[in-house]
Amino acid sequence: MRSPFEIVKDSSIWYSSKNMSAMTDKDPYLRFAIVKKAYIDKQNNEIRYLVEVQDRSDKILATCRVMRRYGGAFNYEDVIFRGYKYDDKPDKVKNFSSKAGDIVLVAFLNGESREGVILGGMHHGARQTDLKTEEGPQYKSEFNGVETSINKDGEYRLLFKGQPINVNKLSEYPSRKIEKPKYDEKIQGTFYKFDKTGSWILSDSVKETPQLIKIDKPNGKLHIVSGKVALVFLKKDEVVSLTCKTLNVMSSEKITNKTKDLEINAEKTTKIKTPKIAIGTSDVELLDQLTKLIEKIGMIKPISPVGPCTPMMATPEWAEVDSIKSKITQIKGSL
Repeated sequence: MRSPFEIVKDSSIWYSSKNMSAMTDKDPYLRFAIVKKAYIDKQNNEIRYLVEVQDRSDKILATCRVMRRYGGAFNYEDVIFRGYKYDDKPDKVKNFSSKAGDIVLVAFLNGESREGVILGGMHHGARQTDLKTEEGPQYKSEFNGVETSINKDGEYRLLFKGQPINVNKLSEYPSRKIEKPKYDEKIQGTFYKFDKTGSWILSDSVKETPQLIKIDKPNGKLHIVSGKVALVFLKKDEVVSLTCKTLNVMSSEKITNKTKDLEINAEKTTKIKTPKIAIGTSDVELLDQLTKLIEKIGMIKPISPVGPCTPMMATPEWAEVDSIKSKITQIKGSL
């Protein structure tokens, strides 16, 4: 029997669609993949990813770009996905839930594996969602310890958790299912929120002596609280209330207070230290009237049984009174 290998068939004559499909067929499928690493394509100055694509029972490597919401020169969106630690040895761990890389959905442009595109992220097997479907439309995301959420009532909250204290575990070689993130209780909890009344709050969520700023829209109030220090603005009543232990006001140029009635109640002392001071009205100033009073008293001539005496300013003791008058004149201001 003649050997079938003695003659090589001319492919232009003996055409086999099965054999040619390896060169001509395009890949139309979308596939799951896991990000292995991110890098910069220096030729295109673009972030690209090496991903491990699950192709039926096989795993293949592909380089991918990322689909973005914005693709302009000025309007853009960049993101760095997380990869995982690996080496050139055969992968002992097959389960994606043990690998820290982001789970993504990949397509090939024109069916070419060298033109991979990441269409978006997929659910990672190591994470369990806490959203409840029975509550209707909701939103929640987290990136590097910053959580953003919108609940069923449309209330928006941005919560700072900080990087998980066990984030370094993600840089180790995969061995088992990734544990849940753990956060530092000393720094986590700061948030701001829009509630369903249209009010807004910013708080550090400290259990004792918290700090917060709150705009209470329905009641027309603005609260600023830092521990036991509280500043409250009432929009309707036009009232401002400040509660604190010590109040220090420092102004390099000028402080102006204008009101109808002013009341100061000090249980111990009141001190005013200034080179010049004026008390009164534009026509009558207190210290000015005191100096004039001293001058008039100095002109008084006491009446004795034998007749008028010399003015008081002529007495030897008047020099001490005049000294006090000059000191009052020294600090006298004007209105």
